[in-house]
Amino acid sequence: MTPNRYSLKTPIYKNGSFKIFKTIEILLLLLILITFLSCDEHEGLVSPDPQPPSSPYQDPVWHPSGEIIGFNHKPIKEIHYYNGYDYPGSARYIYEEDSVGFWLINADGTNQRRVLPYELAMPVWSPDGNWIAFIQKGQTFKMPFDGNEFDTTGIVPLIFEVGKYLTAWSPDGKLIAYHLNDGINPTGLWIKNLEDTTDKFIDPYGSYPSWHPYNDSLIYQTNHLNSTGEDIGDFIWIYDNITDTKQLLVDITSPNYDNRYLQYSPDGTKIAFSSGLNPGGGIYLFTINSDGSGLKKLTSSWTSNFSWSPDGKIVYLMRVKDRIDDIQGTLWIIDANGNNNQQLTHNNFQIIQ
Repeated sequence: MTPNRYSLKTPIYKNGSFKIFKTIEILLLLLILITFLSCDEHEGLVSPDPQPPSSPYQDPVWHPSGEIIGFNHKPIKEIHYYNGYDYPGSARYIYEEDSVGFWLINADGTNQRRVLPYELAMPVWSPDGNWIAFIQKGQTFKMPFDGNEFDTTGIVPLIFEVGKYLTAWSPDGKLIAYHLNDGINPTGLWIKNLEDTTDKFIDPYGSYPSWHPYNDSLIYQTNHLNSTGEDIGDFIWIYDNITDTKQLLVDITSPNYDNRYLQYSPDGTKIAFSSGLNPGGGIYLFTINSDGSGLKKLTSSWTSNFSWSPDGKIVYLMRVKDRIDDIQGTLWIIDANGNNNQQLTHNNFQIIQ
């Protein structure tokens, strides 16, 4: 008996069902073909992580002893370049979640180690180095530090109000300058006296405060808007806490239109800040003299947050927004004049293409 020619692989369909099956079959074949073609290593791929990757290193803060540097660290395990290395915007980053936390490293680049299993938002050392201030859920806390380890059982509130940012500790440790935006009190720059817990309102538009190392004054900035309301740069002011007066130090405008993180040098002669050049021009590290003169660009690569050492060096984060490698997304140290740029930390990950 001759076997039915459909009996081995193809079922028999009656009426119009065979046409329906063939249509579905064709669609499935087309789908498989499209999927196969989309696997080309340079074409047709959609990035699984369309947002820029988060930097594995963030928020470097040089301890007042000069011997160690603290920072937030989220190590990268793997980078998957789905469209090839030349297309960093399509890469997917896999982080070592078990190693995320606050880390320390010796100033010479040795003994990098994790000391806390969580990151510290906006960390700032106290002038004596015995505490570190940080933000958690909009509130400012401080935690004891003995030079090697943190005492997590000794965490206490430093400022009770929520919505504080950019805390700056005065050199004598008695005052805290901060930007407040809690929806209740006037928004802007405030100073808290830590001895009697009183608060003083400074400026409704002030931000990024930094205390002078040898007197009772601080610098801060406000946006410079033109007559049409366009942001064209920033004013930097000096506020005298004794006389309760302020004066304009310098007006920094185009191409330096977005200036942040003002910090006096340890000797008070310079002010460092990060500055975004005209849109698309990148963010770099700049300094000016303490009288507002001598604007100077220190870094040739994009720069994010930074911190001064007691002897006048700067540790900073080198970062380009759409790529992480062994250069980008690491910490570097540079002299105040822009010389001796040296890499402090490294990334160690596997590249998969």
